[in-house]
Amino acid sequence: MITFLRETYPKLLLCLLLFSSSFSAECAGWKIKFDGSDSDPVIADGVLYVGSADGAVYALDPINGATKWRFQTGEGLTSGPQIITTPRKGATFEEMVTKGVNAPRQGKKGIDLTPVVRKGTVFIGSGDFSFYALDAMTGEKKWSYAAESKIAGSAVYEDGTAYIVTEKGLHALDTSTGKRKWLFETLQEIPVQQMNDVRRLGKRPAQGPERGENALFLTAWPFRMSTTPQKCFVYAVAPESGKTMWVNALDGLDITAPVVTKGLVFVTAEDPRSAPQPGNPLGSSSNQETLYAINAVDGQIKWKLGAERVYGRSRLLIANNTIYFKTDKRLIAVELETGRLLWSFGAENIQGDPKVDDQHLYVVTHKGTMARPDDTLHALALATGQEKWSQRLSGGAYMRMVHEGVVYAGGANLYALDADAGTKLWSFEEMRRISSAQLISGGRIFAISPTVTYFGTSKVDQGYLYALDAKTGKP
Repeated sequence: MITFLRETYPKLLLCLLLFSSSFSAECAGWKIKFDGSDSDPVIADGVLYVGSADGAVYALDPINGATKWRFQTGEGLTSGPQIITTPRKGATFEEMVTKGVNAPRQGKKGIDLTPVVRKGTVFIGSGDFSFYALDAMTGEKKWSYAAESKIAGSAVYEDGTAYIVTEKGLHALDTSTGKRKWLFETLQEIPVQQMNDVRRLGKRPAQGPERGENALFLTAWPFRMSTTPQKCFVYAVAPESGKTMWVNALDGLDITAPVVTKGLVFVTAEDPRSAPQPGNPLGSSSNQETLYAINAVDGQIKWKLGAERVYGRSRLLIANNTIYFKTDKRLIAVELETGRLLWSFGAENIQGDPKVDDQHLYVVTHKGTMARPDDTLHALALATGQEKWSQRLSGGAYMRMVHEGVVYAGGANLYALDADAGTKLWSFEEMRRISSAQLISGGRIFAISPTVTYFGTSKVDQGYLYALDAKTGKP
């Protein structure tokens, strides 16, 4: 049998023999055509699962990239960016066409959400406004749930319940049947007539949920016109019943998803803008962002801290007893329980999500233009914010991950750097841009360079899914 395998499948045999110990250059990496999306791949029980811009969920062999199964969402659609519609319940044809009331909501082929794998089932939301439960071994559909609007964020799974958020609010689904247990509706505090053309746009999808000790937490804020209150909301919801435990209405806009730890709920929101003026119905930005620490039990604000901003959303990162609060202008380290400022790092343009290990906080600053970016990766001491090293990276850069003493960052190129010294270990420059590079397993980094469709033309750049050798950066 060994002789037969050696003669017939030499590369497969070599990979199998080396899999349990180390990888040879021949079988360490691979590359397959892949449409890409914002879905991050995950590995569960030796299988790689990921969603695609073609509207399908893929189960792949992480060793060689072979497809184990493929499940197509958006039934009835062929390939491409076709639009599908889902009429709202109770709407008549006359209402939808002549009055604009309960008008059909639009969805499209494509999956931008990350799969969640639990107990032999893959849970994932699709751009077709449906949430699916698939058999992890075969890809067969167990059930689907019609959410009737965009699903925002990946599911949270707990004790036989899957929680998803849409513009309506928080849905609790039975993971065995897909039946809805309850629906918690967000933004009920604002009258519909004060929202920005709610019949056409609907409500802004909620963000979260984040699990606390005794509650689920989520946030929401409305599309804004001059008549819309400058309010955003933090909700605490009972997991068993979907009942409101408390609501905190904050002054401001553009609230972030909640982060929960040690009995506190952390969010940031842009401070209220100036009043609307002729020619500027939305008013001017406040150029200020506020971080709130809210008591998870009763919803009362424990402390808050402001920081300068110009555009973009802030980012929150918690490590040990410190919360790191980043805007495009400043990165601030704050003591969790008291809100005491520990240190701050300022720059012209701080971009992306910071990452942390046991020694450093890593953040990218941007200069130049979109066409010619000049980005720098900085390693800051956790205790003081002092810069330990910096490294300029061509092709633009975002922090991707930190793993076993190696920092991975990149935009058009992917770089591996030594976490202690900042020296470049390798770079991979085949990709035009990276949508995902946050998974490392079995000595491989899984990265997606997505398909790009040129507007107004039929020209398409083929995307790829890579498994790169973590030691060399080679596929």
